[in-house]
Amino acid sequence: MALSGFGQFRHPVFNDTQTGYSVGIHGRYQLASNAVTSNLIWKAYQGKFLDRNLREAASNRLGNTNGIGVDLDFGLYARHIPDSAKGLGWYVNIADRTHANAKFSKDLFDLVVFGNAMFAGKTADLSGLEANFITYKQYEIGLLKHLTSSNGNKWRIGFGLSLLTGNRNIRLLIDQAELYTDANGEYLDGEVHGEIRSSSINSAQYFDANGLGLSAALSVAYEAEKFGLVLDMDDMGFIRYNQNLKHTDLDSVFRFEGVDVNLFGSEGSFSSINLDSVVDGFATKLEGTPYNVVLPGRIRLEGFYKLNEKGLRLYAGIQYRIASSYVPYGYIGTSSPLPKGFYIDGRFAYGGFGSWHLGLELRKKFANVFEIKLGTNNLEGYVLPMVGTSQSAYIGFAAYF
Repeated sequence: MALSGFGQFRHPVFNDTQTGYSVGIHGRYQLASNAVTSNLIWKAYQGKFLDRNLREAASNRLGNTNGIGVDLDFGLYARHIPDSAKGLGWYVNIADRTHANAKFSKDLFDLVVFGNAMFAGKTADLSGLEANFITYKQYEIGLLKHLTSSNGNKWRIGFGLSLLTGNRNIRLLIDQAELYTDANGEYLDGEVHGEIRSSSINSAQYFDANGLGLSAALSVAYEAEKFGLVLDMDDMGFIRYNQNLKHTDLDSVFRFEGVDVNLFGSEGSFSSINLDSVVDGFATKLEGTPYNVVLPGRIRLEGFYKLNEKGLRLYAGIQYRIASSYVPYGYIGTSSPLPKGFYIDGRFAYGGFGSWHLGLELRKKFANVFEIKLGTNNLEGYVLPMVGTSQSAYIGFAAYF
């Protein structure tokens, strides 16, 4: 039962249906936004100058609420599916996971990239800012079961349970914030209410565990002669951080009239500025206490229809993730085998952390003993970097015994 590709988001084990023993490695990344183009992101990352036309193009795409999401995963697995339908399969999967997402207002983006001059005599609304950054290790074990009914219809069931060790985390939540700029530029009036929690943000140890958690994964697939359905749930869980904790409360109304600097004083010029005294005016450091972080789990429902007996099929589905700024991700695509063991998969999608998406995957199988897979869910981010707002890539290798 070969299912469609879509490897950027699928569980690395559930989608592979070949019986016997196998081992594999997998890696994937995605950077997606609903408005910020790939060209702007790469220039900002490289520290290059961002011309005004580029910034204005991104600003014009923004709505009242906007989002960005980042995923970076890599790992390895081993699994076994018995040839007999009476047997029970198993798998183990070890992975390194990084995820970040943020929700922000248009005024906040404009304030960051253009400065506050454009808000002279106005109030910028910065409320509703949410950001989460998390890194963790995943140690997963699971069971696999394949069944065939008397009429030839097939079922595939997979279940996994993971122990998670949390490494680093930053969680920012700003319920209300605004900034007024005086028309003459003489002062700023601001208000902010929110909090920042973090765990070992400066930690560099690879296996440093500052929290523990659990997650579950489930896959149920049904295939008839002409059509099929798949329900997947991945990364449904949480991590409780309890070490190297920091907690900062933001709750203040303030006025900023600049900083007095004595350019000719004995203490030097700018070295005498105490930035801590500026921040302490609206930030209060509290005792760090343990807190929970919910993983950005996925729930996905997909259906497919076989167009011919050679393996050409049409599929469509919808996916949702437990993350702020994520909107339901709908997609439609087609997949087909090619000569000499090649396989191609292409799709169009809309939603998620970004806007519209074009996906392409190529696979090559070598005599049912080795497979390589390479793909992207955001081809537009590479071929149309001036308009594409997302980019991604994934790769996988599997050996069968």
